[in-house]
Amino acid sequence: MKNIVHTTVMALLTLFSVYLYMLADAPTVQNIIIKDTPLIDVSLEENRSLDYLNKIRVNSGLVPFKLNYKLQKASKNHAKYLITNHTIGHYEDSQKIGYTGKYGSQRAIYSGYKTSMIIENISNNNLNYKESIDGLMGAIYHRFGFLDFHTDEIGIGIWQNRKDRLESAFVYDMGSSNLEAICQDKNSITSGEYAEGICANKNLKIRASLFNRVLNENRLRNSKIVTYPYNNQIDVPPAFYEELPDPLPDYSVSGFPISISFNESYFKKVKILSFKLFNSQKKELKDVIIYDNKTDPNRRLKKFEFALFPLNRLQWDKDYTVEVKYIADNRLNSKVWRFRTRKFNIPVYRVTDKKNSFNIKVGESNIFYFPPNSKRDVLTTLKYPAFLDISFIDKNTIKLVANSIKSNKLMLKIGNHKLNLRIKDKRVNN
Repeated sequence: MKNIVHTTVMALLTLFSVYLYMLADAPTVQNIIIKDTPLIDVSLEENRSLDYLNKIRVNSGLVPFKLNYKLQKASKNHAKYLITNHTIGHYEDSQKIGYTGKYGSQRAIYSGYKTSMIIENISNNNLNYKESIDGLMGAIYHRFGFLDFHTDEIGIGIWQNRKDRLESAFVYDMGSSNLEAICQDKNSITSGEYAEGICANKNLKIRASLFNRVLNENRLRNSKIVTYPYNNQIDVPPAFYEELPDPLPDYSVSGFPISISFNESYFKKVKILSFKLFNSQKKELKDVIIYDNKTDPNRRLKKFEFALFPLNRLQWDKDYTVEVKYIADNRLNSKVWRFRTRKFNIPVYRVTDKKNSFNIKVGESNIFYFPPNSKRDVLTTLKYPAFLDISFIDKNTIKLVANSIKSNKLMLKIGNHKLNLRIKDKRVNN
C-alpha cells in the first residue's frame, strides 16, 4: 500500500498480463493497491501438472506418465534457458546462456536420456499448471503430443522470471521407457536390417524388428481409439485462439477443436465418413472445418489423426455430442461421445451491442462474456478504475469485482465493445 498522486486512478490490463499499471492526470492523493503477479511454487505446479496430465490420459484411454528424472532435467534446463534469454520456442542458440542443445532431442541426450525420440510441448507466460495444460490441449498439434500412443514417461520443467513474474515457461518432455531401454550396447547389431538415429549413441544400430516390436508393445498398452474431449468430460474450454503453427490462420477465435485418433496396432486402414458436432438441442453445428493428414494445412497430423474445428466458439456451460462414422479395415462403425463446457458458480452476463448495461453489487464477482462479432474479434487492452478488480478468463471473457463505489455509473470500453455498469452497495436490494 502506498500513496500515489492521481486525479483519476486507472488500471491497465492486457490479456497477457495481470499487472495493474497506473496512469495519471492531475494531483490528488489516493491510496491504491498495486497488484503483482504471484510467485509460482515450481515444485507444487510440476507435481500438479503430472497429476492433471495423467487424469487426462487415463480418462482418454492411455497409460499414465511416469516421471523420468533425466527428462525432468532436460525440461528444466530449457525452461531456465527461455526465461534467462527472454525468448520462447523449442530451439536454443549455442551462443546464449544456458544452452544445452538446439533441439529437444539433443537436450534430452545432454541430460543422460538414451534415446533421441522425444516429444516436447511448451507454453509461456502461464501462472499455473491448469492454465498451461488446458491451453496446450486446446492447441491441436500439442494435444496429440500429450495423447501420443507411444510415450509413457515425462519430465516437467517450470521456471519464472523473479523480476518480471509474468514471464514463465512450462516445458514438457515426453519419451518411451521401452525405447530408451533398447538403446543399450547389447542390442546393437553389425548386420541385417536396422534402425538408426534413435539412440544417443549414434553408432548403435538397433535391429529393425526389435524397434518395431517395441513400438507395437507401447501402442498395445493403450485403447484402440482416443477422443478429446473424452467421453463425459466436463469443464472443457469453449474456444480456441492461436497455435504455432496455426491450423486456422484466418481466425483469431474459433470453437474448441474435437479430435479422434486410431491406434495403428489395431487398425490398418481408417476412412472417416462423417464427423459431426451437435449442441444441447441436438442441432448439428454446420460451420466447421475437418482436418486429416492430407488436408491439414501444416501437415502435422499423422495418418490416423482427425480433428474437427467449430468455426464459432462454443457456449459456456453447455452439453455437446460428437458423432463419428468411419470405415476401419472394411468394417463400418461409429463412435458417439459427449462433453460439457466450463461452468461458473457466479453470474455470467452476455454482453452485446443491444444489451451492455448491467447492475452489480460491491464485493460480488461477475463474469462478462463478449461474444465475438467476427473471426478476429478478441478483447484487447482494457483501462479501468483501480477500485475494480478485473482478470481475463479468456480472450472474450472477463471476471469483474467492484471493491468499492467510487462512481455509481461506469462505462468501460474494451476492444470494439462497451460495458455499462451500475454499481450498488450490497445492502441495497433494488
